[in-house]
Amino acid sequence: MIELLTVLAIIAILVTLLTSTLSATRARSREVTCQGQLRQIALGVEIYRDEAGRRPRSFTRLTTRPTWISNPKILLCPGDPALSTKSTHPLVQLAWGNVANSSQEPPPNYQVPPEEGSWESEIRVTTESIPFSYLHPLGWRKEAWQRLDALGNQTGLAVCQLHGIRIPNPGPRQFLAYEGNTLRAQRDGAVVVRKIFRTLSQDANTDSSDLPRSVRPLPVDANVTVRPSGADYPWEFYADYLPKTP
Repeated sequence: MIELLTVLAIIAILVTLLTSTLSATRARSREVTCQGQLRQIALGVEIYRDEAGRRPRSFTRLTTRPTWISNPKILLCPGDPALSTKSTHPLVQLAWGNVANSSQEPPPNYQVPPEEGSWESEIRVTTESIPFSYLHPLGWRKEAWQRLDALGNQTGLAVCQLHGIRIPNPGPRQFLAYEGNTLRAQRDGAVVVRKIFRTLSQDANTDSSDLPRSVRPLPVDANVTVRPSGADYPWEFYADYLPKTP
């Protein structure tokens, strides 16, 4: 009996170790796949900009004829809960980007006028009709996009935040309820890893330009960005420094 129990205990330990190893391997595999997809998305955006002379206002535009992203499936991170058939919650059944990306705009009183001349035309060019997992700033208002784009080749074009931990948050800006690694595809084709940590209340309504240095995004070599929520755009997902106000 003692020998049998010993054998069973050893088997249990080995199964636990094997399960942990397989889980870590799957997570790493999803991350590598995600990085490759982000590179393709960034390339598609840059080719569009070269050909059209302006940014695409949505991922949907990149997949319509003529196409700059040939396979729409690359817009879906393999770690997106919506890809799991076990998900039953209505929000989980939607791809994460479709749920979170529209929440990036500040409240209406902080928005500048639409660049297309009317809200109807603005909605038309920025509306997404395909599923996608990644956050992107392509639909931002003109003033905000110009501030971000002025940072040059290290400007983030697509971000995956599905490799960290979501913090339960019933507020309207659900994408901010997040901590951990983000994968950022930049204009220069690089995909970099950044860490997001929340240090102030999710309800904070502070202009990030007035924040003390201790809670501003740190230099790129620190590999960490720190910023609270608030009315301003979520620059920390797309840049290591706060863009200057025009």
